[in-house]
Amino acid sequence: MPGCPSASLVRRAGPLLALLLAACLSMWLAPAPQGQPDVEYWGHYARVGPGLGFIVNHDSYGYLDVAQAPGRLLLPQEVRQSRPLYALLGAAVGYPLTTALALAGRLGLAPAWPPAELRFYGFYSGYVLLNGLTLLASLLLFSTLFNILTAGRGETWQRYSLAWILVANPITKAFFWTAHQQMLAFLVPLFCLWLALRLAARPLPAGRLAGWALALGLLPLVYGSFVLAWPALAYGLVRRPGGQRWAPLASRLALSALLFALPTLVWIALLRAHGTTYYNHEAVRYHQLVWLPNTWARPWPEFVAEVLSKLRGYVASIQVMGAWLLLGAGLLAATWWRQRRAAAQGLPIAPAPLLPPATGPALGWVAGCFIGFFALLGYYPERLAYTLLPLVLCLLAGLLPHWPRRYARPALLAGAAGWHLYVLLSYGPFS
Repeated sequence: MPGCPSASLVRRAGPLLALLLAACLSMWLAPAPQGQPDVEYWGHYARVGPGLGFIVNHDSYGYLDVAQAPGRLLLPQEVRQSRPLYALLGAAVGYPLTTALALAGRLGLAPAWPPAELRFYGFYSGYVLLNGLTLLASLLLFSTLFNILTAGRGETWQRYSLAWILVANPITKAFFWTAHQQMLAFLVPLFCLWLALRLAARPLPAGRLAGWALALGLLPLVYGSFVLAWPALAYGLVRRPGGQRWAPLASRLALSALLFALPTLVWIALLRAHGTTYYNHEAVRYHQLVWLPNTWARPWPEFVAEVLSKLRGYVASIQVMGAWLLLGAGLLAATWWRQRRAAAQGLPIAPAPLLPPATGPALGWVAGCFIGFFALLGYYPERLAYTLLPLVLCLLAGLLPHWPRRYARPALLAGAAGWHLYVLLSYGPFS
């Protein structure tokens, strides 16, 4: 019915879903891997037709195994043990899809696969479905943030051009059609920005803080980067309108941090009760974050040298995002200069803040948290750099309404199309 929130959601989701499917299906046209030894390649190429195919990442089999048998999460050194809820999501969609495929096979609507193949296709399809839902949620969240960042002045062509850039990128190219978690790399920063803006605008009553902190604390058990939801929550508490005393604020921050950590602590305790030592594969194999306390015990010059070496590695990894970062910074500077010039010359350009009130600090805070977190991670595959892409696109969304349509529209549409073609025709990435 008109005005119904669910009807509005469907109207918004339809075009975004069509955009998502068109972009991700187009990636089947990308060049197949040729086996060059200098190209990182952890998977195999699944051919679906002449000149069409996608990469099945070898990590997929670990995701499939733990979804089919969630009890594996309790085994010592299980790779997915630090993210148990994502494995359970895989089970939640994999079992029904496997049952549906079995029924379709008996009705002659699908091949009658043997049990092992049936489970593979059912659970694999389940993870691809999760990828699609995650990416669609990212697009819907971006659409919501677009309205906030443009203060309602954004236009449809701006919204969908930026959404096009978000969905057609090297990460969707390499990971959308495989069982993996990389689609969450777009959802997490958008969610954290939305959370910071939501809580800064509408502060939580004291009685609801515990529920929010506990619910948000479940998210790191889905994907590790969700740990940055707590800084977004803290931003909302600190930016509460009207000011507040430091002692109650410190108490609220400490309580929220404790409750946010509680789901992970309970999971660790459950493992210990089962006789299993908690295992974080990323920390053990790639020394993510743990390298810093481990290095602290070294002599001071060695510690400084190691930190600088890690930071250089991080800067090198985000070079793949260099053009987007320069574009964001350049458009911000150009918009500021244009407004200052207009004000000095009395040109007929209505003065307006570069970004709507409160959105700039929130965007800066969230971007700073992500940069700091990933800089200290100590493991810098290039795919992690694209976590900054949604935040850059949010900045562009807020700045575009300051520019005349006759210039901005062809530039943005050409940029989105050119970006898609560049990603599509590039060789790799494959993992």
